[in-house]
Amino acid sequence: MALFFATIWVVSQLAIPRLMRDIVDVGILSGNMQLVISRSLLMILAAVINVGSLFAEIYFLTKITAGVQRDLRGDLFDHVIDWSASARQQFSTSSLVTRTVNDVKQIGNFIDLSLRKIYTLILTIVGSVIMSFVLDWRLALIILVVVPIGLILTQFLTNRSTKHYAGIREATDRLVRVFRENISGIKVVKAFNKTKYEEKRFEQATDDVYEESVAAERNMQLLSPAVQLIINFLIIILLYLSGIRAENATIQVGVLIALIEYVTLALTNIQSLAMIVTIIPRSKIAFNRIEEVLKTDDPIKYLSQTETVITKSDQSLPQTQLGRLEFDQVNFAYPGSRHCALEDISLTINPAEHVAIIGSTGSGKSTLLRLITRDYDANQGEVKLANQNVKDLTKQQLNELITIVPQSTFLFSGTVRENIKVGRNDATDEEIWQVLDACEIGDFFRAQETGLDTQIAQSAVNLSGGQKQRVAIARGLIRNTPIYIFDDCFSALDFSTERKIRLALRERLADKTVIIVAQRVATVMDLDEIFVLEIGQLEDHGPHKDLLGRSKVYQEIMLSQLEVEEGVG
Repeated sequence: MALFFATIWVVSQLAIPRLMRDIVDVGILSGNMQLVISRSLLMILAAVINVGSLFAEIYFLTKITAGVQRDLRGDLFDHVIDWSASARQQFSTSSLVTRTVNDVKQIGNFIDLSLRKIYTLILTIVGSVIMSFVLDWRLALIILVVVPIGLILTQFLTNRSTKHYAGIREATDRLVRVFRENISGIKVVKAFNKTKYEEKRFEQATDDVYEESVAAERNMQLLSPAVQLIINFLIIILLYLSGIRAENATIQVGVLIALIEYVTLALTNIQSLAMIVTIIPRSKIAFNRIEEVLKTDDPIKYLSQTETVITKSDQSLPQTQLGRLEFDQVNFAYPGSRHCALEDISLTINPAEHVAIIGSTGSGKSTLLRLITRDYDANQGEVKLANQNVKDLTKQQLNELITIVPQSTFLFSGTVRENIKVGRNDATDEEIWQVLDACEIGDFFRAQETGLDTQIAQSAVNLSGGQKQRVAIARGLIRNTPIYIFDDCFSALDFSTERKIRLALRERLADKTVIIVAQRVATVMDLDEIFVLEIGQLEDHGPHKDLLGRSKVYQEIMLSQLEVEEGVG
């Protein structure tokens, strides 16, 4: 519909000079006032149709452009949201934000210009040339000489600018990244007195965008005056030749007026087209960047629902084994690394066991969890859940087996109720209060006038670190899965609060498999079994008392923490 109304708009515009020619040559010069009146009315009608079709064209085109941008952003979000960590590491967060916002907007601008401007401009140019040939083919031949010159000039300058438009996108990514880092880490910046340093970083990123933009626009800005010079030169030639023919009475006045209108219309549209063409290289870069994301396949492949080995109705899987976790001779190295992050890991966690994974920084604790959740897949060996290789589970089944409370606490902007319901959408207010109480945060929100409707600000800046962790733990507890993983999510809690929460977890999750990754021995010493990792290897495992007697690594961790506590005391 947009193209239909655009065509009507062009046709009505092209009709006006022809009607002017009839009014002058057939009407005024011949004294035919009736024709003057009739053609004038037709001109008014053409003008009304012109305006009406323009409004209709813009209406339909706006819907098309907005729809394409909506679908593109939706496709990008749906594609990225399911990525594993191994896929996410290929793009920075700032780059994905820029592609989803700026690049999609650039594509929308291109669609708007190509369907409305470029289409109507080309149609107007072609129509004006045709009408010029109908009126006087000799003078119209001059246009055919000028058009190729304009096209060659446009192509030359556009090619020179293309590489700089790619540079603008890359520089913008860096600018967004620096800005996000400073906003997110503003406390660290101030604490280490790095304000001046970060100002210089941001200034450098801004200068990079500036330099690339100037380099790109320097070439394109030459286009407008060059085309304008050609237009003015052509009009002078047309007026000169028309003047000679008017003296010889070989051209009518009305034809001359209409011809100048068509030529001016054609050439001004060529100038507009030349300026609009500058968006094409930018749009091409934007399209390539979006395509790069959409064509990035996640190396972690899940089975479809029809391919899965396990179904809820599959009676071959005992319900008592749903909480079983097993690593069988697992080796793993991060992509691009020559060294194994995990080496020959074999361990078994039985249903309803409460266990811990402990080790020094860099020992492989978080990597172990990433293999369970399939952020990465093992290079060798098998990771099994419910007696099945995790690779034989669908994404939904894996999600229904595991609840993980990550080390980095993230809460959504919104109410407390909305944040807890992220864990389970059908949770009642009573259930929400129960998990908040279990996490020693219920009384805090009861003291607020809005209760569960208390707003959590962006990045949860209105909550302390400990409060954020407790809400995050509550969000995990609201779920009902066979396995719960707590990845060092007690670090911001004082010992007394942590102990109360651990006791609540022990009671609430008595029949569930619980895996706690922790730094502090005091957090895990009362669990059924403790797995000790050291430089990617399973150094030992067993209850606290057994490890204290035989595991050197565990003894060193215990001793170092006792020394710290004594030093503090």
